[in-house]
Formats: sequence, C-alpha cells, structure tokens
Amino acid sequence: MTEDKRRIHIRGIGTAAQTPDTVALSLTLAAQHNEYAAAMKIGNQQVEMLRESIVDAGFNADDLKTTNFNVRAVYESEEYRDGNSKRNRQIVAGFECKHDLKLTFDFDNDKLNRALDTIAANLAQPKISIAFAVKDTAALNDAILKSAAQDARRKAEILCAASGVKLGRLIDINYSWDESRAQNTIVLGECASVDKNAFDLQPEELTASDSVDFLWEIE
Repeated sequence: MTEDKRRIHIRGIGTAAQTPDTVALSLTLAAQHNEYAAAMKIGNQQVEMLRESIVDAGFNADDLKTTNFNVRAVYESEEYRDGNSKRNRQIVAGFECKHDLKLTFDFDNDKLNRALDTIAANLAQPKISIAFAVKDTAALNDAILKSAAQDARRKAEILCAASGVKLGRLIDINYSWDESRAQNTIVLGECASVDKNAFDLQPEELTASDSVDFLWEIE
C-alpha cells in the first residue's frame, strides 16, 4: 500500500486597498398628512422638486434612482373612558410617505459640492448621507486574491522551513466567493444646513479582505 503523502493546509488572508473613485448620495424624503392621498401627493411633489434640483446641479433627472418607497399609517395614543376607568387606544393620526433615493457619480469635490449646495436649498429638505466606493470591484477582488495566495505560500514556506521539511506541489485550492464591498460613509443628517464651502473631502483608501484555503504536499 502506498503511504499517504504528508500535507499542509494553510489559509491565506488577502488584503487590498484602493482610493475611492465613486460617491453615492443617499437621500430620504418623508411627507406626512392626515389623508393617504394627500401624503402620496406631497411625497411625489418632493421627489419632483429634488429631481429639478439635481438637474440644476448638472445631472440628468433619471440619475436619481429610487431604492425604496413605502406609505405607512402613523398612530398616536388616545385616552378614552371605559365605564369608570380611563384607557388608551391606538388610532390612525395620519400617513407618512417615504422615499429613499440615490445619486451616484464619479467622485469630484466640485461636483459633490454643487450637488450638496443645490439639494440643501431644496424645499423638500431630505436627510442625506455620503458613501464613497470603488467602481471597479473586480480589480480590487483580483488584488485581494493575489494577496491571499502570496500570504498562504509565505506562511507555508516558513512553517516547512521551521519544521525541516520541503514544500511540495499544490494539490487543492478552496475558495468560497464572497464579494467584498469596500465602502465608507459620512452621515450629514438634515441637508438644509449644509454649507457648500465646508466640504473639501479627501476620503481615505478603502480596504477589503478575503480568505482562501490552500493544500500542499510536503516532502
């Protein structure tokens, strides 16, 4: 019977960093009214005003994408008498129409400031957050995998040298794809107070990591 080859299993950890080249403005609009139809109407008017604002800032109206939309009942507590006792019950006080929208574009401070300044002057007054990301995630993931392979081989060679054995042929690679999302976010809250002169944003490099399992024979 042939003796089983001795093996070494190593997990390589890959890390890569890249300067963000994309910015996404996440905007939330909320309209309230005691009537459902009126809340819907106000909500739609808010979105139209916001679209007009981004056009004024140099974007196309359809650059503004809806990511979520819902209308919900808003309840409040009402006190009432039940015989000699006082009780509370929940009643519908009105309706809230909520739009979540996103404006994504290549990162440029001047363009970002124009967008923020114009949106801040909009009567809809959305809540806003800024997220920086990497457009070419494939290149970032490639760099992570190369780093993982180099890390695993370095560890394997160190362990083999320390153990007085020789690293043999690579016989297996086990990798479960899990797309890395390199992103950082700045939350501004209410946009009505944004001062266009306050922003000279230099986002830090975005870092992502992943792991790959390697199996070598040892001699």
